[in-house]
Amino acid sequence: MPGSSLWLLPPPYHPLTPILTTLIAKTSSHFSSPHLFLPHITLTSDISPTIYSPDPQTWLSALKFPLAKDVKVSLGNLNSEDVFFRRLYSKVEKDGVKEIGKVARKTVEGFEREDAARKWAEEEYMPHCSLL
Repeated sequence: MPGSSLWLLPPPYHPLTPILTTLIAKTSSHFSSPHLFLPHITLTSDISPTIYSPDPQTWLSALKFPLAKDVKVSLGNLNSEDVFFRRLYSKVEKDGVKEIGKVARKTVEGFEREDAARKWAEEEYMPHCSLL
């Protein structure tokens, strides 16, 4: 199902933000890709716009995400796949972001129940930081 995604962005003041932004731009240029994007980890996709309309900020603010101190992003090895959204990426250690991914996934139709979102986070979620 097509829909929206929720991204985890590094804070603008974090030392990796300008490094990742530059790396994404240089990689895009090197491979003649027209796609530029903010550094991010996709928490979930396929969110129906009807869920957050007409006030996306109010909807987003009501989500019960874990505290920032409980989210840990650890970048890993570089990988490449023949999938548009995973053309070139750094793996992210799942344990540090699994809970925030589960909370985000509960916003997707069919994953509203805790057990369904937990199963997705444990078995299907593949956190990564896209570079191309």
